[in-house]
Parts: sequence; C-alpha cells; structure tokens
Amino acid sequence: MQATKPSSAITYLILVSRLFLFLFFQALIALIAHSWETSEKYWLLTATQTNIVSISLLFILFKRDGIRFFKIFSFNRASIKKDIYIFIGIVIVTAPIVVVPGYLLSTMLWNNPNVPTAMMFGPIEKWLTYILLIAFPVTITFAELATYFVYVMPKLKKVLKVQWFALLLPVVFLSIQHCTLPFIPDLNFIMYRAFVFLPFAILIGVSIYFRPPLFIYFAILHGILDFGTALMFLLEIK
Repeated sequence: MQATKPSSAITYLILVSRLFLFLFFQALIALIAHSWETSEKYWLLTATQTNIVSISLLFILFKRDGIRFFKIFSFNRASIKKDIYIFIGIVIVTAPIVVVPGYLLSTMLWNNPNVPTAMMFGPIEKWLTYILLIAFPVTITFAELATYFVYVMPKLKKVLKVQWFALLLPVVFLSIQHCTLPFIPDLNFIMYRAFVFLPFAILIGVSIYFRPPLFIYFAILHGILDFGTALMFLLEIK
C-alpha cells in the first residue's frame, strides 16, 4: 500500500498537469509582453511548450516503469487489419462529433458560430507561425492522448475501486484542459472551451478503453486535425 501512494499522487498530478501548464506558459508570455490580451493569441505556442513538457514527463515516467516511450506508438501487428476496419468505422462518425458541438455551443452562447474563432485566431509573427505549423501537430501527437489514455487511464484502473472512473476522469480532463488554452476571462468562452470537445473526448476514451491498440490511430488523427488548426493561423497573416 505504501508503494502505490506516490504512484497515485503522480498519476493525479499528470492528470491535471496540462490544464495548469497551459495557464503557466500563457502567464509567462503575458509577463514578457506586459499584456494578458496579447498572450491569448499565442495559445498555439503555449500548447507546444506544454506538449514538450508532457513528452518529457512521459519519457521519464514510462522509463521508470521499464517502458520505452516511443514503443507505445507501435501498431499491433496481430490485429492491425481489424483495428484499421474498426477505426475507419469510427472516423465515419467522427466528423459530426467534431463539428456539431462547436456550432451548437457557439450558437447557444453567442447566437453566432463565428465568435469563438474570432476570439482565438489572431495574427502572430509569420516566422513563428511557420514553426508552429509543424511543431504544434507533431508534439501534440506524442503528448496529449498518451498522457490521458496510455499513462493516466491504466494507472487509475489499478488504484480506483470504481473502474469506470478510470475512463471518466481522463475524458473529463482531456475536455476541460481547453479552458486554459487559451485562458480568456470570459465565462461564455470558458464554458465553450470546457465542453466543445467533450463528445470527441468520450469517443476517443471509450474506444481506447475497450480497444487499446486504437490509440496509435487516434494519436495520428489528432496530429492531422491539429495541423489543420495550425493552418488557420496562416489565414491571419497579412
């Protein structure tokens, strides 16, 4: 019992880490820029910085458990054909799950689906945009889902008596972490960011919980989707 307590504490720290790391790096940028409002538009940078920290922590923690970090991004050759078929089926229902919540929430909160996009996407330095165009999707591929569903979720399954909590907590924190990415002190925006990705988080969490080999496919999909997100910043370059 004494051996599991430190491990449990670290697991819960990793669970909430990204939520606070986003805020920490944004505050650091605000300090340098002498403006919180200015820091808000650099959220792609704060996300990338957080991803680098997350990857570093996971590398250390997996190594402590005798697991090579990059090995978790391997395809399961024994079930690869079946995994691909299942993943394709999931992807077919993914599009509305990704798009519809954002439209519904923004319409409900602002009566205008374009408001959150206008709040989040502003012009930043051209040279930085091109760096983040690659750095952001690549680092998030290795950081985000691995944090919640490869490290945290299996650890929680070992220490929680109510097993479905091991699925619920990573799903919830995957969703609400976006409250601080970026942190804009507007209640409607905070609510929007907290819930807009919840259906997608549930889909990913449930899929990986019941079929762990699907993780690598979702990690790749996540990187591709966030490459599209990074491209939106190019539209702001004058």
